[in-house]
Amino acid sequence: MPHVAAQDPLVELLLEHGMLGPDQLDEVIEEQRRSGKPLRDVLINLEILTEDVLLKLIAGSLGTRVINLPATDIPPDVVHAVPASVARMYMVVPVEKGPNSLTLAVSDLISPAILDEIQFVLSRDVSLVLARQDDIRTMVTQFYGDDSDSVNQMLSTLEQEIESSEKLLEVVTPDNEKGIEEAASSAPVIRFVHLVLYQAVQDRASDIHFEPFENEFKIRYRVDGALYEMAPPPKRLALPVISRLKVMANLNIAERRLPQDGRIQLTIAGRAIDFRVSTLPTQFGESVVLRVLDRGVVSLDLENLGMPDDVFQQFTSDIDKPNGIIVVTGPTGSGKTTTLYSALRRLNTIEGKLLTAEDPVEYEIDGIVQVPINEAIGNTFERVLRAFLRQDPDVIMIGEIRDLTTAHIAIHASLTGHLVFSTLHTNDAAGAVTRLIDMDVEPYLISSTLEAVIGQRLVRRICLNCKTPYKPDRDILERLGITEADVQGRDFAYGTGCGSCNNTGYRGRKGVYEYLAMSDPLRELINQRQPTLVIRNKAMELGMRTLRQDGIRNILDGYTTVDEVLRYT
Repeated sequence: MPHVAAQDPLVELLLEHGMLGPDQLDEVIEEQRRSGKPLRDVLINLEILTEDVLLKLIAGSLGTRVINLPATDIPPDVVHAVPASVARMYMVVPVEKGPNSLTLAVSDLISPAILDEIQFVLSRDVSLVLARQDDIRTMVTQFYGDDSDSVNQMLSTLEQEIESSEKLLEVVTPDNEKGIEEAASSAPVIRFVHLVLYQAVQDRASDIHFEPFENEFKIRYRVDGALYEMAPPPKRLALPVISRLKVMANLNIAERRLPQDGRIQLTIAGRAIDFRVSTLPTQFGESVVLRVLDRGVVSLDLENLGMPDDVFQQFTSDIDKPNGIIVVTGPTGSGKTTTLYSALRRLNTIEGKLLTAEDPVEYEIDGIVQVPINEAIGNTFERVLRAFLRQDPDVIMIGEIRDLTTAHIAIHASLTGHLVFSTLHTNDAAGAVTRLIDMDVEPYLISSTLEAVIGQRLVRRICLNCKTPYKPDRDILERLGITEADVQGRDFAYGTGCGSCNNTGYRGRKGVYEYLAMSDPLRELINQRQPTLVIRNKAMELGMRTLRQDGIRNILDGYTTVDEVLRYT
């Protein structure tokens, strides 16, 4: 918890209403520093004001009201609108629900940034009411306790084991390397780390975040693009748990001042799982993120990517060409690598030689020569790619075209009879062309080698178990830029939230695509150095469907929701 400052919104509110004098402010700051408790608790404990007065004050500031939570009737569908992890993480209780809105009960002043975060996680407009803190805690336990009982029970057992091991508690200090090693190798810590990894794999998480803060140790999973917090372990476990992860990844546990990268390979529930490990030194210890690479979750078959039929036909036709460059664009986490691997797997036959240069190698595929980039030892993209051209390949995959040198090598490879796959971080397919020109690549080289650009995003799929149809109103259609005639009377759908989707309404993700196939009119525009918008409009005129249009197709087919498409396209 950061130290109280006069600019704290709650302090400002109290000063403004004359409820906190200068002497009291100093007392509050001192007590808050000493105890580390939240500001509201310090104010109530010091009897500067009662909880009811504080709630009324905050409600007045937010332009809302105080409610009696235990006397409020909350239907089950409203409870299910908020995932257990969100309710516990933010200590909120849903009390009312509209088609795209939620009213949440909170017990404290919530910053605009946190409110934005909650709205983002819930994919709904959120309004707030105030309620007593104990009532909110009781309701959160009553409504969402079951979901984490097994983890809580495990944590409780773990704490008892640690408490009974006085030696383990005594030795865990940042200066005691031997003590940290002993704690990291102790049975309760090993069991705890394995439970976290097991639960992440069971929940289909793509990443696990271990984050030490001043007064707590957070562990969060990313599932279908959204972060969920698990029941937090004791703060004193941060050092041994993070050290345990570093031991498993063969990293230097004594080095806590520099970032490190490594890899863990485990068999979990009969499945071989790779974890890519990244450590980052922070103010309160090392933050560790594990990328979960589970081949059981990610299908590397082109047929399973969910491409529209016309895009699939074009793509499979283009990847069979003997030479040229095919680029996949999109932000981090949009599935670019999966699309490229799926194409490589399709081309991976005995007749062809396939080489990849990646930073790092994500999935190991038999029959493909994969080279990890290691800048630290001089194994750069440039060096590896120059060596590739002497290895007699048919197909080359470059993890990312990141500068003029890699772009030139890709073009040279294409002009000398190789098929080249790569990625670029641009907002849409047409933007890839101007990005290459911005890198000082000559337009005639781009137009003569580029075969196709795929723009893509991943949107969450509606959970089939709790999928509910509804008729869209005119406002929703206007936001999407379509008419009732375009909808042709078809229902839209959303997930109400259930046990199988962790009350999110979503389970799994699906790609939305735009496919810019090169043609003579487009090549002419590239040679004229025309801007992105002109190229994009010409591609649409020639039949390209944009990401938004493909997103709308997915809404009409009942795969995803309006909110997902508006957020990602």
